Amino acid sequence: MTDALVPHHREITLGPGVILTPTGAVISEDVSLKDWGTALVECQSMANATMWSLGDLLLYAQNHDEWGERYTQFLDMTNKSYSSLTKAAYIARQFPKAERVEGVSWTHHREVVSMKDKQDRSDLLHRAKEEEWTREQLRDHITGDDEQVDVLPAHTCPKCGHQW
Repeated sequence: MTDALVPHHREITLGPGVILTPTGAVISEDVSLKDWGTALVECQSMANATMWSLGDLLLYAQNHDEWGERYTQFLDMTNKSYSSLTKAAYIARQFPKAERVEGVSWTHHREVVSMKDKQDRSDLLHRAKEEEWTREQLRDHITGDDEQVDVLPAHTCPKCGHQW
């Protein structure tokens, strides 16, 4: 691999008092709850964008035969498996930017990709966004498992009562 292809790591500010590094977050001891929440939302947004971007970058590379053997280099550069790279490219190919539903994750899109009708999968993604479905809830809707009796949450926070 040439030096030109070696990435240079840098830090990214997720919010006041929270910095993303190549190995995790550095969090100031005096970070406020609001700033912590801002960083959390930003981190999740970046995680979702990363899979889309990885797929977009791989699709772009497929149009540049002059770049030579790519997937071997990409495996080395990303430390991701061949399967992960091909999934990222496949999902990006199946959902051009105009068909991606902002507000639901890349994994939500992966759940509906096998649906034959593009309008049905778009409608379902928009419904998942509106009803704030998790990926698991979306999968249950696709498989028909959402018709079952509601299951009680497995955990309850003793301080605030939040259930998950």
